Amino acid sequence: MSHSEVFAEVKALLERMRPEMIRLQGELVRRVAVGPDYDGPGEGEKAAFLADLLRGWGLKVDNFPAPDDRVAEGARPNLVAWLPGRRRDKVWVLSHLDVVPPGEESLWESDPFTLRVEGDRLYGRGTEDNHHGIVTSLMAAKAILDLGLTPERTIALALVSDEETGNLKGLAHLLRRQRQLFSSRDLIIVPDAGSPDGTMIEVAEKSILWLKLILNGRQCHASRPELGRNTLAATARVIVALEALKEEFGRADPLFEPPVSTFEPTKKEANVPNINTIPGRDVFYLDCRVLPDYDLEQVKERVLALGSAAARPLGVTLTVEPVQELPSAPPTSPEASVVRALQEAVRQVYGREATPQGIGGGTVAAFFRQVGLPAAVWMSVSQTAHQPNEFCSLNKLVGDAQVLAHVFLMAP
Repeated sequence: MSHSEVFAEVKALLERMRPEMIRLQGELVRRVAVGPDYDGPGEGEKAAFLADLLRGWGLKVDNFPAPDDRVAEGARPNLVAWLPGRRRDKVWVLSHLDVVPPGEESLWESDPFTLRVEGDRLYGRGTEDNHHGIVTSLMAAKAILDLGLTPERTIALALVSDEETGNLKGLAHLLRRQRQLFSSRDLIIVPDAGSPDGTMIEVAEKSILWLKLILNGRQCHASRPELGRNTLAATARVIVALEALKEEFGRADPLFEPPVSTFEPTKKEANVPNINTIPGRDVFYLDCRVLPDYDLEQVKERVLALGSAAARPLGVTLTVEPVQELPSAPPTSPEASVVRALQEAVRQVYGREATPQGIGGGTVAAFFRQVGLPAAVWMSVSQTAHQPNEFCSLNKLVGDAQVLAHVFLMAP
């Protein structure tokens, strides 16, 4: 058979695998894989299920665990499943096992950790972020296995931990301890961001800077405010003052969406437990996604200066501590082999033209790029990651699995 006939057979098989995709989503959703940073059990149960599943298909599965005494297993799993090709050069698809907590459960229309199917939509925590990547990559490999085909390149399916909380126990651990697994000749795909129609191939990311802002004043009775220094009032002033960051770091780059740097106050820690006490300490966090043009040290300096100036009239002091600091990595070339392979696959499956683009969100692709490995981030998203009633589209699962199968079979 010709290459096009072989791919047509794989494509048709993946269409028939819809029930299997739904079952796999259900198994993944019900295995809670919230990391210990969010007081969860970690990824152990989900990884054990997937390792058994993949070995049952006949694949070799390695685990490269990262020690972590906060989980019952004592380590965080990082799996790699192998489907040998004609060549040692590999196509990597890297997905992550962990999910974020459900958040306010009253906002969910059903149990976040029980799959709910409504037409084309599969609801549950993690269905999009990142079970979409797990299901599409596994089903694409299984279709090739079931048809007895041998891919040109070896297929390497990586299923890593800790993506949602910094990657130190996940891909960063793999690159630090198992760098020999990866080659600059490999094609590396990260299905963890994209556009609804699958036409965006992410090749660049902004710098990520998460800051903890600690305000210290003096606690007192709310009826005698002159005796205290109200840190909640100071926090409000600081948040407003930090709006100036958007102008001070105001350049735009059309490669990115959004094209500007963003500086968003997000999490706030609890202060006093009762209404009639003025708080003497407040803590909140700032999520900064910064264009590569800017030095993160300069951003930190301005956050401290602007915040301190706003808090000082109330007698409140400010301390700023980095929580995560990840300078942007060199972008993947729009002409890289992995980008061209994805463009051709999207063209063949969806009949659309995919273009390289930069994003503000951080993905594990940044870790690859920092060590000189070109990686492309791609998937057809439903844009519900981290939201209540997160869902993915079954049609997009099928289509994206077909795209990955095309890369597995056709990439030179």
